[in-house]
Amino acid sequence: MRVPRSILPSTVALAVALATASCATPREVPSAPGGAVAIEGAVASIDTQPWMYDGHAVVQVEVAGRGRVSVQLPARWNLCKAAPVDVQALAVGMRVQAVGAAEGADALTVCSDTAHRLVPLGEGGGATRGGDGSGIVLVPLSAMEIDGAALAGELACSFSAGEAGEAPLLLAKGDVASSNPARGVVKVGDHVETVAVPGGFDAMLHGTRFSGSGKTIDIALTGAATGGGESPARPAVLTYLRADGAERTWSGWWQCGP
Repeated sequence: MRVPRSILPSTVALAVALATASCATPREVPSAPGGAVAIEGAVASIDTQPWMYDGHAVVQVEVAGRGRVSVQLPARWNLCKAAPVDVQALAVGMRVQAVGAAEGADALTVCSDTAHRLVPLGEGGGATRGGDGSGIVLVPLSAMEIDGAALAGELACSFSAGEAGEAPLLLAKGDVASSNPARGVVKVGDHVETVAVPGGFDAMLHGTRFSGSGKTIDIALTGAATGGGESPARPAVLTYLRADGAERTWSGWWQCGP
């Protein structure tokens, strides 16, 4: 059967449109080494209904300058490396930090790394004060990022927010009785950055000040060691001071040893 000429142009136009759509790819958010992305913002909504049928619960977070980002929480935490998120501790309007794997432009999933998390900012992290108004975001270091830093030194010190032994916000290594600097790493937003302090491992034992490009980081001990062993944890405060005058503090634990 002959096709009427009158419908040929629209048929061709439809075919071109479908071909164009099939070739399009979603815009992705650049991710940090290891695939982790960090955001901070206010909780806009919480939907746990998908857990009823093994889907992802979704917490919508309103991020300044970016809009809403969907933070996805798997139903089966036993299949994840991340610690389970305490959804009951969250509320609409609460400021939170989320670290997860990017899922396109407007979503991330908390699951595949021990550094992934969704926590209220009140848990260990105060608000950023001063500077140009932009927030200071420190993200727990993953095992891959620590290995990639290839820090040299006999012994290490680390600062963890929340519970002792969690993924550290800062990790540094140095030699005993050495004048060489102890060197460490922190993850600021999506970037792993280096810091150092003169005096090797001994300089870090009782708290210290690390220096790096555009920043200093103070570790101040606030109490006696808890527990025994070669690397007891001591309560401490980490204060991040940025070159523009901004600063932010975290409460947590300082551990030094093997």
